[in-house]
Amino acid sequence: MAAELILPRVDMDMSEGKIAHWYVENGDMVTKGQVVFEIETDKATMEIDSPADGIVQGIDSKVGVTMPVGQIVGWILQSGEAPPTAKVQASPVVEAASDDEAVSAVSAPIETAAEKSPVETALQGQAKQLRATPLARSLARDHGIDLHSVQGSGPDGRVLASDLPASASSPSAATLAKKTGANDGASLHLHWFSGGPKTAAALTKTAPVVLLHGFGTSRNSWRPLSLELKDLPLVGIDLPNHGKSPRMATPDLASVAQAVLKRIDEEGITALHLVGHSMGGGAALALSGLLGERLKSLTLIAPAAMGPEINGAFVQGLVRASREESLRPWLAQLFGDASRLSGSFVATAWKELESAERRAGLAEMADRLLPDGTQAELLRGRLDHLAVPVKVIWGTLDRVVPHHQSANLPGTVALHTLAGIGHLPQVEQTALVANLLRQQVAAGGLRASGCH
Repeated sequence: MAAELILPRVDMDMSEGKIAHWYVENGDMVTKGQVVFEIETDKATMEIDSPADGIVQGIDSKVGVTMPVGQIVGWILQSGEAPPTAKVQASPVVEAASDDEAVSAVSAPIETAAEKSPVETALQGQAKQLRATPLARSLARDHGIDLHSVQGSGPDGRVLASDLPASASSPSAATLAKKTGANDGASLHLHWFSGGPKTAAALTKTAPVVLLHGFGTSRNSWRPLSLELKDLPLVGIDLPNHGKSPRMATPDLASVAQAVLKRIDEEGITALHLVGHSMGGGAALALSGLLGERLKSLTLIAPAAMGPEINGAFVQGLVRASREESLRPWLAQLFGDASRLSGSFVATAWKELESAERRAGLAEMADRLLPDGTQAELLRGRLDHLAVPVKVIWGTLDRVVPHHQSANLPGTVALHTLAGIGHLPQVEQTALVANLLRQQVAAGGLRASGCH
């Protein structure tokens, strides 16, 4: 059954928006939850997931065109299924979704009455638009529940969290998992960006570039770099307590690395180029010792775990900010030139941090990894034992993790010090960082081990 791709409402006062970028093309195979396009409003940008497994059809690939909320912009079809024949039009407005649950409605193909067979008419009569709260969608995803099989008790049949089986909706179970940090059966969210292979099977035949983000953000922070690297297979992972990944205890960087390794193993990735920024750089250092021959190259951007110093006030500012206005001055410290901080950057960052529950999880993480405003772990010694190409990229005006911690690196490590750049070289010098990563891939090899 065809699934609509629509322009969803992501803010309560949103009536229109525009597509800023398409991550797929007509004919691409996608999986449910894979990002297919990015929308832009006057407040923020947001990635929109595919509502189902299938084949992309009916998109016109245009960007920057303002359209109303609910506009159908394409379809996800099953093998052998023809696209709807009726003109694509605005669908009923989709209810507002949370920042990590952009909603796409699922409906039957639109056909004229003359074109419907009796069987098709009966099937379409049974089909209905799926309505569910963001919490219900999140719980259903985590527990493998098909929401179409759940009878909703909310307005217009909307599925509520309380409508799900007790094992999924029990508050006591969820609370216990959060308090203990248990995450049995929970997986980190893995997503591959535009460019290169778009299926997990294809990723097993290449050595993708795996991107680990910094503290307080998500895989979305790699968006500018991913647009520069459309020629490479890229994988972005939401680290624990970030983005779409579950809340879990992270007593040290090794626990973060183990969670990432589990997800990489689940996808069958047998070779990779590892890139880590800030806290993700520390996680990459911890992970480098676990990958063995699977690691083809390592790139660290303003990495943690290279020395004890860190701007503890900045970290606390992120987790304590309760509104955009109080977050803005802390975000300005990320840039070498604070005037580069845009309203869109602030709004997008706030979307990652506005949940009090999210900030609480990050605060717990910071207490473990950065006690008393210092870095608890120093892993730079891992660089002495790596036989793969290693680069370290650092801005001289980094106000979060001081760049002088890059001093006295092993002679086998290539150090790129960027004058006038802050904590986000991949944002402030995107093209340069992209070229440095291409060099790493060329030096380490694109093909996975055993593939010819």
